[in-house]
Amino acid sequence: MSRTLSRTLQLLGLGLALASAPSVAAAAGDDWPQRAQDLGYGTILYDHYQGRSLDALTGFAVAEARDGIQGHGDHPQLIRGSVMLAYGMTRQAQALFEALLEDSRVDALSRNLAWFYLGKVHYLEGDNSRSQQALARVTAEVLAADAPDDHEQWLYLQGQLALRVDGAGADSRVEALAARLPTGSLYRHYLRYNLASARLAAGHREAALATLEQLASQLQATAPAQDGESRALLERTQLSLGELYLQQSRHRDAQSRLAAIRLDSPFSDQALYHYALASAGTESWGLALQALDTLQQRPLFSPWLQQVPYARGHVLEQLQRPQQAMVAYRDAAERYQTLQQQLAQARAQLTEAGIVGALQPLASVADGQPPAQSAVTLGDPALGSDAYGRLQLQPGDPALAQLLSQEPFQLALRDLHELYRLQRLMTDWQDKLASFDAMLVTRQSQRQRKIADTRAALQAQQADQWLSQQQRFQRRIDAALAAEDADFFMTEQQRAAHRRIQRVLATLETLPDDERTASQRRKIARIQAYFDWQVADDYGVNRWAAQKQLRQLNQAMAEFRQRRTALAGEMAGTGGNASLARRISASGQRLETLAGELELALSQARAELLARVEADFDRQQQTVQRYLVASRHAQARLADAVFSGADDRAEEQTDD
Repeated sequence: MSRTLSRTLQLLGLGLALASAPSVAAAAGDDWPQRAQDLGYGTILYDHYQGRSLDALTGFAVAEARDGIQGHGDHPQLIRGSVMLAYGMTRQAQALFEALLEDSRVDALSRNLAWFYLGKVHYLEGDNSRSQQALARVTAEVLAADAPDDHEQWLYLQGQLALRVDGAGADSRVEALAARLPTGSLYRHYLRYNLASARLAAGHREAALATLEQLASQLQATAPAQDGESRALLERTQLSLGELYLQQSRHRDAQSRLAAIRLDSPFSDQALYHYALASAGTESWGLALQALDTLQQRPLFSPWLQQVPYARGHVLEQLQRPQQAMVAYRDAAERYQTLQQQLAQARAQLTEAGIVGALQPLASVADGQPPAQSAVTLGDPALGSDAYGRLQLQPGDPALAQLLSQEPFQLALRDLHELYRLQRLMTDWQDKLASFDAMLVTRQSQRQRKIADTRAALQAQQADQWLSQQQRFQRRIDAALAAEDADFFMTEQQRAAHRRIQRVLATLETLPDDERTASQRRKIARIQAYFDWQVADDYGVNRWAAQKQLRQLNQAMAEFRQRRTALAGEMAGTGGNASLARRISASGQRLETLAGELELALSQARAELLARVEADFDRQQQTVQRYLVASRHAQARLADAVFSGADDRAEEQTDD
């Protein structure tokens, strides 16, 4: 399945699943920078536009835990809501947009975009009334000026809602909305195609034909110069016209429309088959056989294509070639028999690995170039997805082609892929958590070594002697204060002078008692008296100085004791390792719980995917069985007719 076909199938008839993000420049406005001023926001935007919605949401969660994204106003919230839509989190996106609208600080441009995206949310939820109400709050002029593509989507959504609610009764409103879209806009073309589908569903066949004819004319004028999506829509329109003309038995008109579809178009199989029917209607059996022969060379994986071998026998029968028709019916029966056996074997051997192995990545290649062949691994972050989370895959096994194009299968495959991605992340988290065990052992070893070094350092400091000395100082000073011992509080200079006086007195004691010695003794006595008076006079100052030093020593020793006690407590404790171990253990338990829930979800997703494939195989087997029976009956009928004709000719020859 090509990218063009995938997008066309998503848009045609079913409406556009709108979860695309606003562009930075379009949603930013004049006051917002168009560059990412926050590095984390730049990474988020890159992941978002690469289709990695889970990584972008994780980035938003990390940014929120780190005080948010700075420098971008309300734009990150709009992007976050669009990422939630891309990841299928419509309820969370709705809550975010509603919170933005309730915030009076949000500027007018962001509010306008929030109403627009809230309308998308309700549209995807199928709440048509609330979607219409939200879209009605959008200021069209502002949206058209600042976000032209969003304005086109806004018009398209209103048209789709009108078709949902009123069907073909909304003709005039849808036509008016389509007229407001640019002439070459794909939204305009898709809206008109869906209008034709609504008219056809309401039984207005002629109006539907007129709409499709007009659309085909517009697309023929622009599609060749545009991308493959426009060509695909043109060919889908031509196929629809061909089918409608066939229903009206306008076989030549049908041939004309169907012949314009390219052989390499994604709709070529259907076009060839319907072209064969149209040719049969004009009795151009040769053209019908040529179309069927072309289809015969292709893998007949679609149930409606499985009738080709039977139809080829029918055309040969109409060409009056009974022998060739009988061979064609026999070949068809053998082919159906083989196909039925293959389907039964595939169903019996059906596994998840088999389903995934039948898929291939859808590469972005030029027209006509085959996609790269490589293995698909669900959960691989490199596996591409579109803006809605659907995996960009194509069938490697033709039997899965139609199944892969169905929305339920796409969603089931997407869910399984995202669950595997979560499992990979869970495994990474568990590995990182396990690394903490080794880290805790290392930290404990380092802690014990540091405790031993600290104890050795404390012993070398002889802290007990410091405490004993401090207490001795305290006792001596207290005793001197009680006795008012002025000599105790003398300064160093006074102590030095006291020592000199004592030496002089001792020397005089050894001298003979003569007049000179008596004179010296009288002189030293005066010095002694003056010194004693000075010591007594300085007592208050010296005592205050000593008490001040004692207070400082006491404070220092108190701090020392406090730190020593804290250090002893720290050494006796675990140093936070126990708390970290408890956190690691709690995280491990939470991861185990999540892993169990994830495994249950994976089991349910696998079962759902396998059930869908089994149901599709059952449907194909039933279809093949019907054509097998029809081919055998046709072969038997022709064989009877041929042998009866041969018997009649033999009897005629005998009569002759």
